[in-house]
Amino acid sequence: MNTVREQSLALLWNRSSGWSDSDQVRQKLEYILSTGGARVFVKEVKRGKNIQAESSAIVAQGADVLIAAGGDGTINAAASALIHQQTALGVIPAGTLNHFARDLEIPLDAEEAAQVVVGGRVIRVDAAAVNSRVFINNSVLGLFPNYRVARAAWERHGFGSTRVGRFIATIGAILKVFWRLPHLTVSLDVEGRRRTLRTPFVLVGNNEHRMEGLALGKRTRLDGGALWVYVMRPCSRWQLLRMIVNLITRRAVRGDIFEIFRASHLTIDSKRRRIGVGIDGEMVRMHAPLHYECLPGALRVVAPASYPSLPHPEN
Repeated sequence: MNTVREQSLALLWNRSSGWSDSDQVRQKLEYILSTGGARVFVKEVKRGKNIQAESSAIVAQGADVLIAAGGDGTINAAASALIHQQTALGVIPAGTLNHFARDLEIPLDAEEAAQVVVGGRVIRVDAAAVNSRVFINNSVLGLFPNYRVARAAWERHGFGSTRVGRFIATIGAILKVFWRLPHLTVSLDVEGRRRTLRTPFVLVGNNEHRMEGLALGKRTRLDGGALWVYVMRPCSRWQLLRMIVNLITRRAVRGDIFEIFRASHLTIDSKRRRIGVGIDGEMVRMHAPLHYECLPGALRVVAPASYPSLPHPEN
């Protein structure tokens, strides 16, 4: 007699994400996830743990779905272990921005997101990599890494231990970066075409990002099979402020603010041998040149049943 193997779900729980009543929330999520008869295994991680290594161990144990409960950094670390694997990624967002969850139309409420894992469908989406480091949203140079360095300096001076302190550190870092507004000189080699540009900000997106209106940074699809590169034109601090306002209010189009490239792979070089790089909201330092590549359909993810099916682009 043939029997149907029960599904194995692993809930990777990042307690550092800051949920209130986290034990109670976790118990509710376990209950929801087990309603379809699945076996649910919970692995708790804390700040400083190697989430990618924990995720790889879960994949090796044969889990059907690895559910990452945390912010964009947690989602990135879990996804990095699932590239070209059969284990699918489930997402329960608990961060500040939750870009990946929003683009997949996953509810931001934890219990509703768990219901998506139970009743959703598995689709393939693209990932990307810079110097073999995986990202699922975007990689940025310039303003954001400089902001993270400035905020870390505030936090080292005692402003990182409380919510008020972190708010002060955030505002202080934004003001410092805005006032200095450093520019980078970068050389882009986009599939054989080389350009040297001076810019305060570069964004390399895993698929096309909306760079205007209130939905700034949102993606309409995650399976377009391409990197989109947005290089901000040189500007003063007051021009930057005006450009941001004009983008949000749609008084400017993104082509007025950015030089835009579309590619399957590219290289960004700089006179600096080590450069700060933002990867899905986390800041790392990498050796230049930076080699970017698209990884089409490399990640299996659980999306809502209502998530639109779009044809893959022609190769």
